[in-house]
Amino acid sequence: MNENPSPRDIPSPPDASPSPDAAASPEAPSSADVPAAVERELPPGRHSVLREQLMREIENRTESADTSRPVAVRPLWRRPAFAAPAVAAVLTVAVVVGSVVTQHITGPSAPTVLKDDDRSGGTLSDRSATEVLERAAEAAGKRKPPAIEDDQFVYTKREDYHWKADDKLTGSECARTLEGHPFGTREFWRSVDGKHAGLSWEEEDGAMVKRRLAVVPRMKGFVGSYREAEDELPSDAEGMYRYLYGVKEGKEPKAGDKAADRNAFEKGAELLAAQMLPPKVEAALYRALARIPGLTVHEGARDTVGRSGVSVGLAGRFNDYGQGRSRYELLFDERTSAFLAFNSVNLDELDEDCESLRVGDLVSSEAILKRGVVERVGERP
Repeated sequence: MNENPSPRDIPSPPDASPSPDAAASPEAPSSADVPAAVERELPPGRHSVLREQLMREIENRTESADTSRPVAVRPLWRRPAFAAPAVAAVLTVAVVVGSVVTQHITGPSAPTVLKDDDRSGGTLSDRSATEVLERAAEAAGKRKPPAIEDDQFVYTKREDYHWKADDKLTGSECARTLEGHPFGTREFWRSVDGKHAGLSWEEEDGAMVKRRLAVVPRMKGFVGSYREAEDELPSDAEGMYRYLYGVKEGKEPKAGDKAADRNAFEKGAELLAAQMLPPKVEAALYRALARIPGLTVHEGARDTVGRSGVSVGLAGRFNDYGQGRSRYELLFDERTSAFLAFNSVNLDELDEDCESLRVGDLVSSEAILKRGVVERVGERP
């Protein structure tokens, strides 16, 4: 999709690059992103969290019991008296078990968002979302499709942030639950054709944890590889618009229905954060997103690594595991229109003693730092 190096130094794993058989080597990296069996049947919310937990569970079954050891799930804070949705309940009891290799580093790399007079949501602009997204579509459409072989890998370096995993925001005696929110630096090596085991390298509790990414069969409603994106995603705006709303030819998308609009926007945002997309598909996605009612534009919005740009977002109750009202937004580089991050921005005022987020603070951020195609796992572009 794009390569967007961060302007700040992010602690990254040691320079040594693992060999092609890194999946079995202690010097290789790793991570996880896995699907919901049928996307439309999931409750609204962050599907990516469930996908990543499912990927780990699939991988767990491939590892032998005598080499596995449990990896602790960090206790995270949720608002008191909130009844978790079904998916969150599953994540609460999930314990990740797998063969992992760790290397200690110095603390989490994602910065605390809550600072004096600091906001990450930017300032409301009178620019139209159509204008911003059309610029992004034109920039994406001008890129030549990369020459990719099936046995290569798509490399992604990403910085994830979630306030519930930020010790500086959750260091109180308020009620806590176990939730699988991603946090910190993450590197992924995903098979181009989805038929080769990949690798991830994730920051977890001050250490880099390496995991093998299992081969996952194709699933309806889930795009797990570059080739699947080529084969299954529409490359025209009308087709993509219908795809986002989950409707077939002959039926009209429920544009204007707030729940349907939120689901369509989230579906498109998660595609951008999770995958490198073919240029025509990415361009079609931006033009389809522009047709969703209720979009707003904010100038000077920032992601978790501090990069500033222009965002296009949709506000509402996304059922983000008890967060309340928030704005899901796509952040773009103001100059190049390259996609930078998928953010969630808090819109609720403080109303409980246990709350820490103010209006405009980041709830979460998935910042894409670099993407490219490499020959083997462990190699960086």
